[in-house]
Amino acid sequence: MVLMNDSPAPEPTLLIVRIRVARWAAEAVEEFLWTLDPGAVGHVVHGEVAELHVTLPAAAADGIERRVTAFVHDTDLATPVTVTTTPYREEDWANAYRQEFDPIFVGERLTVAPTWWEASLPPGRVTLRIDPQMAFGTGHHPTTLACLEWLVRRAVALGSSPGGLIDAGCGSGLLAIAAHHFGFAPVVAIDNDPVACATARHNAAANDAAAIQVVDGDLATAPLPTVSTLVANLTAGTIAQLFPRLAAQVTADGQIYLAGILAAQEAVVVAAIAGHPWRVAERHLTDDWLGLALHPRS
Repeated sequence: MVLMNDSPAPEPTLLIVRIRVARWAAEAVEEFLWTLDPGAVGHVVHGEVAELHVTLPAAAADGIERRVTAFVHDTDLATPVTVTTTPYREEDWANAYRQEFDPIFVGERLTVAPTWWEASLPPGRVTLRIDPQMAFGTGHHPTTLACLEWLVRRAVALGSSPGGLIDAGCGSGLLAIAAHHFGFAPVVAIDNDPVACATARHNAAANDAAAIQVVDGDLATAPLPTVSTLVANLTAGTIAQLFPRLAAQVTADGQIYLAGILAAQEAVVVAAIAGHPWRVAERHLTDDWLGLALHPRS
């Protein structure tokens, strides 16, 4: 007699990997972590030390300390590095990072605060409540903050009818949600990570932005509208590969903001833009992270 086990197979064990390095080395290590396809890379700064964290299946995390140490050595980063792994439990993860996420204030129009923040916030601003989750985008990372700052300026310049917007690589959905409250419509948020899309839908509903269309799909092939504004917070390689598609979704009088670019990789993105009717009109650099605002060539 053969006994059959009808219980479902256990889900793959997930591990949170935390890596502490010197602040100046964090960008390079983060680029390495993206090669592991984590879906999101968290980045918290403690003075001169940065802590990066990713969630990976146990198999993908196998030997992670050795691999990170080898990367640091092979790239001559000369930074102390510590790597720890713990089982992933969503509630534990969120609680551990509550103390790191204070509100951020973007220009005169936008505040982003976690849901547990109880102290008073400035009145007369759009206030969004976004908690740290395993999808990128609370506004604290230089790339997300640069996108928000540009988006505020763009909304002010366009006035009461700013037109449509695409948030390419939406992560938590923060940029799309802010755009919705600034009057952009339609707003489409797209990501190829199902966790990010689920997080974006949750955050949109919690911030009175359910009208946002969240697309779980491939940026290269998913149906997208033509809009006047597109924000792409990705990586230099992804932007370079997808730029023809991104540019094709923007009207001839529109604007594009590209972020998630390490300064050392600027040439890769600029080369991808060449040959298209776009020029770099603004260049924003923070902690080796670069943002590029593109306008149509005149």
